[in-house]
Amino acid sequence: LRLPLCIQDHADASRRLLHPPGLHAGLWGCGCHKGKPEDTEVEDASNDTEETGAPRTDMPKSGIMSRSERKAYYGFCAQYFAVGILYGGIPSTVYPVFLGYLNVPSYVYASVTVISSLPWSFKFFFGLLNDTVSIMGLRRKPYMMIGWTMCGLFLVILFMTPLPAPYWCIDEETGDYIKKKTLPDGSHHAADPCHAEAAEMGGKYSILMMLAALGYVIADVAADGLLTEYAKAEPLEKRGSTQTTAYLTRTLGQACSSMFVGVFMNSKLYNGSFDWGLSFEQVCLCFALPAMLMVPISALLVHEPRATSDDGKSQFKCSEYFAMCWELLKSKAFFYAILYVFLTPVISGISTTAAGQVKISWAGV
Repeated sequence: LRLPLCIQDHADASRRLLHPPGLHAGLWGCGCHKGKPEDTEVEDASNDTEETGAPRTDMPKSGIMSRSERKAYYGFCAQYFAVGILYGGIPSTVYPVFLGYLNVPSYVYASVTVISSLPWSFKFFFGLLNDTVSIMGLRRKPYMMIGWTMCGLFLVILFMTPLPAPYWCIDEETGDYIKKKTLPDGSHHAADPCHAEAAEMGGKYSILMMLAALGYVIADVAADGLLTEYAKAEPLEKRGSTQTTAYLTRTLGQACSSMFVGVFMNSKLYNGSFDWGLSFEQVCLCFALPAMLMVPISALLVHEPRATSDDGKSQFKCSEYFAMCWELLKSKAFFYAILYVFLTPVISGISTTAAGQVKISWAGV
């Protein structure tokens, strides 16, 4: 979603106010600038910091998609493809593992679904951190490396933490779960579980999944900050192509990981229909590989010039950061966008704890 709002294009420090997972950072690459509505000429992106005194970076004037920046372009796209893989893959394992294998109660399943995506709610605070606290003069790359290391580490821990025995007994002939039993009078009742304690053992796995998600969210926030700087360096006639490419790449990664989980975790062990498949631990290891691979890719391929300003500072002060946020909030257009961001999940996020049981019991999927 790219909103055609003409607000302060130079306020990159406040972009996360409008950028949860479902809303792209298109406002800061829209080519708008501070001026009268009838103004149509857009100043060069290198002048964006003159009024604010914010740190300035020497980004390539032709944009990240130019031939001279191919190396940085591949590293930049790899960030979003990897985020898409993890963002689409980790939540996709919740249903087969927690309902199909562990058979947790519906309210627990709903809680795990929320917990696994909880780090996305703190994108603004992560953005505040990498905008105001630079590491060795860099505000993006170090946080990408930290985030991917954290994500890969917790996925490896998940790989090394085997699941307990499944809740239901397994039919030795068919490999299916024995969920019903037939009584002498011909009536059918729920079968007795072989390992009832499995339904109470999902807590540690949900916490580890949340921590892994926290890692790739930290990396994603840093990539969003770099995306904003790249977008402002684009030529006017190509303004917006960087953001479009980034989120197209992330969506492609999501689709690939969702299909991967749908195929390789469709075994009867996870309430699927295949006689073969990967275990949850093996899937976590598969997801850990791109996460760990992104650490050297972030270090070697991602291009981030050191931010400097006329007075030599390389980062925002917190007071400056919040002052810029307040200035944006006073904009009528920005305020309406904030309302959209807040009200959309209020309406679209309405759900029921019975959703999981509807899928597994009624739809039979």
